[in-house]
Amino acid sequence: MKRLILAFQFLTVFPIKKDMAPLPEELSGSMAWFPVVGAAQGLILVAADYILSGLLPSGIVAGALVLVLVLTNGGLHLDGFADTVDGLAGGNTKEERLTIMRDSSSGAIGVAFLIILILLKYLAIDNLPQDAKRQALFIFPVAGRWAMVPMAYASSYARPGGGLGAAFTGIRGATLVKATVITAALSALALGLFSLILLGGLWAVTWGFTRFFKNKLGGVTGDVFGFQSEVAEVLFLVMFLGLANILTEYY
Repeated sequence: MKRLILAFQFLTVFPIKKDMAPLPEELSGSMAWFPVVGAAQGLILVAADYILSGLLPSGIVAGALVLVLVLTNGGLHLDGFADTVDGLAGGNTKEERLTIMRDSSSGAIGVAFLIILILLKYLAIDNLPQDAKRQALFIFPVAGRWAMVPMAYASSYARPGGGLGAAFTGIRGATLVKATVITAALSALALGLFSLILLGGLWAVTWGFTRFFKNKLGGVTGDVFGFQSEVAEVLFLVMFLGLANILTEYY
């Protein structure tokens, strides 16, 4: 239970007990519950869609759903996404990139990519097929939270001397397996077995990003985890739309 509470603490703004003094192994172990946090956020999106769809046009509803998701985690992952893009675009060495990423302000390139990311997420949500819209709304935050776990398993912390984010790198294989089983089970129940194809594609992309950040930064940071989560959400939605169109056309 403590590790589940820790997962909610780090990934959401929900008012949960803060003074828990977790051990490093408890922090890393909490990643097994990241998909459950995503499921809670997904349920909030489904409820919001149910309430708003009867009142507003679909485009407005899609924008409201993006806002609701941001509010549930306080924009933490969006900030990490923008900082990561700034570092990759502005630095020529690992040290320079990490220094730029530590800066709390966002540069023009980070803001531009952030706008593109939010626009893609909005368009993807707005174009979800009605017969599977709420199932997809439930699952895509699960996929986004899960995508951080295989990256954490295969990565080391990039900054010298460590930091809070270091506890979330090099996690145990059992943590990865538990998070993956939870994600696969929720996906199969909500969207059917074909959704496992999407998770397989997301795994491949996550592996590619893990290798990329190892080369560019020497590992990962908290910002990189935020980047990975945001990109994974958009990729899952886009892959879902693509696969849904293929199945509709041929079946």
